[in-house]
Amino acid sequence: MRRNIISILFATVLVTPGVQCALAESVAVAGNSIFILDNSVDGSQIIVKNITNSSKNLCLTNAGLSNLGLSASTSATDIVIKNGTAVITTYNNTTSPATDVTLVDVTSCPITDTVDLSECYATIDGDKLIIPCLQYGGDLLSVVLKERGSSSNFELESYKPGKGHGHGSDD
Repeated sequence: MRRNIISILFATVLVTPGVQCALAESVAVAGNSIFILDNSVDGSQIIVKNITNSSKNLCLTNAGLSNLGLSASTSATDIVIKNGTAVITTYNNTTSPATDVTLVDVTSCPITDTVDLSECYATIDGDKLIIPCLQYGGDLLSVVLKERGSSSNFELESYKPGKGHGHGSDD
Protein backbone atom coordinates (compact mmCIF):
# COMPACT_ATOMS: atom_id res chain seq x y z
CA MET A 1 0.00 0.00 0.00
CA ARG A 2 2.80 2.35 0.92
CA ARG A 3 4.53 1.71 -2.42
CA ASN A 4 1.33 2.59 -4.28
CA ILE A 5 1.00 5.91 -2.46
CA ILE A 6 4.62 6.80 -3.19
CA SER A 7 4.20 5.81 -6.87
CA ILE A 8 1.06 7.91 -7.18
CA LEU A 9 2.77 10.84 -5.47
CA PHE A 10 5.78 10.70 -7.83
CA ALA A 11 3.52 10.33 -10.88
CA THR A 12 1.53 13.39 -9.78
CA VAL A 13 4.71 15.43 -9.27
CA LEU A 14 5.98 14.46 -12.73
CA VAL A 15 2.67 15.09 -14.56
CA THR A 16 1.63 18.36 -12.86
CA PRO A 17 4.32 20.60 -14.45
CA GLY A 18 3.42 19.22 -17.91
CA VAL A 19 -0.24 20.07 -17.38
CA GLN A 20 0.62 23.60 -16.30
CA CYS A 21 2.78 24.12 -19.40
CA ALA A 22 0.00 22.84 -21.66
CA LEU A 23 -2.51 25.27 -20.16
CA ALA A 24 -0.20 28.30 -20.12
CA GLU A 25 -0.88 31.05 -22.69
CA SER A 26 2.13 32.39 -24.58
CA VAL A 27 2.71 36.13 -24.51
CA ALA A 28 4.82 38.64 -26.49
CA VAL A 29 5.29 42.37 -25.91
CA ALA A 30 6.06 44.78 -28.74
CA GLY A 31 5.89 48.56 -28.41
CA ASN A 32 2.71 49.45 -26.53
CA SER A 33 0.96 46.11 -27.20
CA ILE A 34 0.73 42.79 -25.39
CA PHE A 35 -0.01 39.81 -27.69
CA ILE A 36 -1.61 36.78 -26.01
CA LEU A 37 -2.19 33.42 -27.72
CA ASP A 38 -5.59 32.01 -26.78
CA ASN A 39 -6.31 28.37 -27.64
CA SER A 40 -9.68 28.35 -25.86
CA VAL A 41 -11.59 29.26 -29.05
CA ASP A 42 -11.90 27.23 -32.27
CA GLY A 43 -8.95 27.94 -34.55
CA SER A 44 -7.02 29.76 -31.78
CA GLN A 45 -6.73 33.54 -31.65
CA ILE A 46 -4.44 36.40 -30.75
CA ILE A 47 -5.74 38.78 -28.10
CA VAL A 48 -4.07 42.20 -28.06
CA LYS A 49 -4.03 44.43 -24.98
CA ASN A 50 -2.61 47.89 -24.39
CA ILE A 51 0.44 47.83 -22.15
CA THR A 52 -0.47 51.09 -20.37
CA ASN A 53 -3.82 49.98 -18.93
CA SER A 54 -4.26 46.34 -20.13
CA SER A 55 -7.49 47.23 -21.94
CA LYS A 56 -8.34 45.15 -25.00
CA ASN A 57 -7.09 46.55 -28.31
CA LEU A 58 -9.16 45.58 -31.37
CA CYS A 59 -6.37 46.25 -33.90
CA LEU A 60 -6.30 42.63 -35.18
CA THR A 61 -10.03 42.01 -34.76
CA ASN A 62 -10.89 45.06 -36.88
CA ALA A 63 -8.39 43.89 -39.53
CA GLY A 64 -9.90 40.37 -39.51
CA LEU A 65 -6.60 38.84 -38.36
CA SER A 66 -7.24 37.81 -34.76
CA ASN A 67 -8.43 34.24 -35.48
CA LEU A 68 -5.56 32.02 -36.63
CA GLY A 69 -7.80 29.44 -38.39
CA LEU A 70 -5.95 26.44 -36.97
CA SER A 71 -7.45 22.94 -37.14
CA ALA A 72 -8.94 21.33 -34.04
CA SER A 73 -5.81 19.17 -33.57
CA THR A 74 -3.44 22.17 -33.82
CA SER A 75 -2.63 24.61 -31.05
CA ALA A 76 -0.57 27.81 -30.97
CA THR A 77 2.36 27.47 -28.57
CA ASP A 78 4.68 30.48 -28.84
CA ILE A 79 4.61 33.99 -30.31
CA VAL A 80 7.38 36.41 -31.30
CA ILE A 81 6.86 39.83 -32.91
CA LYS A 82 9.50 40.81 -35.47
CA ASN A 83 9.35 43.56 -38.11
CA GLY A 84 5.55 43.91 -37.95
CA THR A 85 4.92 40.16 -38.17
CA ALA A 86 3.77 37.78 -35.45
CA VAL A 87 5.63 34.49 -35.83
CA ILE A 88 3.49 31.86 -34.12
CA THR A 89 4.78 28.35 -33.47
CA THR A 90 2.06 25.70 -33.76
CA TYR A 91 1.88 22.08 -32.67
CA ASN A 92 -0.30 19.44 -34.31
CA ASN A 93 -0.63 16.13 -32.50
CA THR A 94 -1.81 14.17 -35.57
CA THR A 95 0.42 15.20 -38.48
CA SER A 96 4.06 15.14 -39.33
CA PRO A 97 5.90 17.44 -38.99
CA ALA A 98 4.16 18.19 -35.73
CA THR A 99 5.63 21.68 -35.41
CA ASP A 100 5.00 24.50 -37.87
CA VAL A 101 4.67 28.29 -37.94
CA THR A 102 1.89 30.70 -38.82
CA LEU A 103 2.64 34.32 -39.77
CA VAL A 104 0.27 37.21 -38.99
CA ASP A 105 0.70 40.85 -40.05
CA VAL A 106 0.42 42.96 -36.88
CA THR A 107 1.29 46.35 -38.37
CA SER A 108 -2.27 47.54 -37.59
CA CYS A 109 -1.36 47.36 -33.88
CA PRO A 110 0.72 49.92 -31.93
CA ILE A 111 4.01 47.99 -32.05
CA THR A 112 6.45 50.88 -32.23
CA ASP A 113 7.78 52.45 -29.07
CA THR A 114 6.99 56.11 -28.65
CA VAL A 115 9.55 58.25 -26.90
CA ASP A 116 8.42 61.12 -24.72
CA LEU A 117 10.99 63.79 -25.55
CA SER A 118 10.18 65.69 -22.36
CA GLU A 119 12.17 62.94 -20.61
CA CYS A 120 15.14 63.43 -22.94
CA TYR A 121 18.10 64.86 -21.04
CA ALA A 122 20.33 65.58 -24.04
CA THR A 123 19.82 66.09 -27.78
CA ILE A 124 22.09 66.30 -30.79
CA ASP A 125 21.26 69.02 -33.30
CA GLY A 126 23.68 69.04 -36.22
CA ASP A 127 27.16 69.37 -34.72
CA LYS A 128 25.90 70.45 -31.26
CA LEU A 129 25.20 68.34 -28.20
CA ILE A 130 22.66 70.21 -26.04
CA ILE A 131 22.22 69.26 -22.39
CA PRO A 132 19.35 71.45 -21.13
CA CYS A 133 19.63 70.51 -17.48
CA LEU A 134 22.99 69.45 -16.09
CA GLN A 135 23.63 69.39 -12.38
CA TYR A 136 27.21 70.38 -11.66
CA GLY A 137 27.99 70.58 -7.99
CA GLY A 138 25.01 72.40 -6.53
CA ASP A 139 24.24 74.36 -9.71
CA LEU A 140 21.94 73.63 -12.64
CA LEU A 141 23.37 74.49 -16.04
CA SER A 142 22.21 74.44 -19.64
CA VAL A 143 25.22 73.29 -21.66
CA VAL A 144 25.97 73.35 -25.38
CA LEU A 145 28.89 71.29 -26.66
CA LYS A 146 30.18 71.56 -30.22
CA GLU A 147 31.65 68.63 -32.13
CA ARG A 148 35.33 68.98 -33.15
CA GLY A 149 35.45 68.16 -36.87
CA SER A 150 33.84 64.78 -37.44
CA SER A 151 35.62 63.13 -34.51
CA SER A 152 32.60 62.54 -32.26
CA ASN A 153 34.52 64.51 -29.64
CA PHE A 154 32.80 67.55 -28.18
CA GLU A 155 34.08 70.71 -26.53
CA LEU A 156 32.25 73.30 -24.47
CA GLU A 157 30.72 76.03 -26.62
CA SER A 158 28.52 77.76 -24.05
CA TYR A 159 26.62 77.32 -20.81
CA LYS A 160 23.98 79.21 -18.89
CA PRO A 161 23.62 78.92 -15.12
CA GLY A 162 20.29 78.41 -13.39
CA LYS A 163 18.55 76.58 -16.25
CA GLY A 164 15.80 74.05 -15.61
CA HIS A 165 14.58 70.99 -17.48
CA GLY A 166 13.84 71.62 -21.14
CA HIS A 167 15.22 73.81 -23.91
CA GLY A 168 14.83 77.52 -23.29
CA SER A 169 13.60 77.06 -19.72
CA ASP A 170 14.50 79.82 -17.31
CA ASP A 171 13.64 77.91 -14.13
